[in-house]
Amino acid sequence: MKNTLYLICASTLVSICGFAGVQPLAVTLMERQGLGPAQIGLLSALIFGGVLVLAPFQPALTARYGVMRTYQAGKTLVVLGFAGCAWAHSAGGWAAAFLLLGLGGALTWPLTDTLLAEQAPPDRKGAWLGLFQAGMGLAFALGPLVSAGLARHPREVFLGAAALAGLSSLPLWGQRCTIPAAGTDDEAGYREVWMSAAGFVGVAFLGGLFENGTHTVGVLVALGLDWPVAAAVALPGVMAFGSFAVQYPLGRTADRYGTREVLLGGLAVLALSMAVLPLVAQWHPLLWFIALAWGVAGGCLYTLAMTGSAQRFSARQVAAATTLVVLGYTLGSAAGPVIGGFALDAASLRGVAWAFGAMALLGGAFAYRKKPGLRPA
Repeated sequence: MKNTLYLICASTLVSICGFAGVQPLAVTLMERQGLGPAQIGLLSALIFGGVLVLAPFQPALTARYGVMRTYQAGKTLVVLGFAGCAWAHSAGGWAAAFLLLGLGGALTWPLTDTLLAEQAPPDRKGAWLGLFQAGMGLAFALGPLVSAGLARHPREVFLGAAALAGLSSLPLWGQRCTIPAAGTDDEAGYREVWMSAAGFVGVAFLGGLFENGTHTVGVLVALGLDWPVAAAVALPGVMAFGSFAVQYPLGRTADRYGTREVLLGGLAVLALSMAVLPLVAQWHPLLWFIALAWGVAGGCLYTLAMTGSAQRFSARQVAAATTLVVLGYTLGSAAGPVIGGFALDAASLRGVAWAFGAMALLGGAFAYRKKPGLRPA
């Protein structure tokens, strides 16, 4: 079982690496094709729209068809999505490709998180999930850096991501993996879990809002400052490197002290970074340092939400809890690029600073009031 879990984690990380490289490169292509920031934000949100459509049904599909069949179906959709990006020349083409990526992600990403949350030792769930999120941070860093080096050959990048996603799933053929069946009573279902998981879902929403919102906005801001395409594509890699550096220590800290204090610190860093964002217009290199701060602070939020839910809920409840956390993150991920795109259209850097800064302050107030729900049971 553990060997299969490692293979699933590795395959998921390969797909995440491909997505991390494809997404900023796609933003630059859409901008060159004449789409505005608001349109690009809406199209980027369709990836997470696909997750929202299918993720609620993922536990039921897994129960009916099994872990491996469900996962492999998701990987097939991911491959088709990457390949679709290679021939997308209109808003409709990008929409179809991004939707396929989201549908595929809905069957692979929550399933991987559920398996990890269920298999991790009770006293080391934060460490296990933090280690996996560190791998995701590394994947999110490598993807944009590779794409930046190959920015003149976007079709090859998209097709390469499709090929790697497909090849990474081959070792899983013939493997067996199971998730404990959820109980039939209310205690194991969404209704009871939601009553206890609302705080974690809120934190996950903030994680998606800042992580994916700042990725999209960061690329658009860099292009607006007339940065080379390669530098703009590499910017999310800097964010991801900051996230990678803190994930494992973050998980260990959450195991020991709970999630609330770390969360408040991350939101404070985000608010301060938004306060200085308008200064980028006078000193362009400041954007690199802000991107690093966004990665450190924003990338931790989803890890905190998933760690907290894994610590709090039993094996019978963990599938429902992790699915709700993923849905919260996905809602934030869909909202982030849209909010950022409209804010950038409306008031440039100041608009982004006000919009995301206000969300960081509201998130801090939410976390402060939700103290009992953001600590291990």
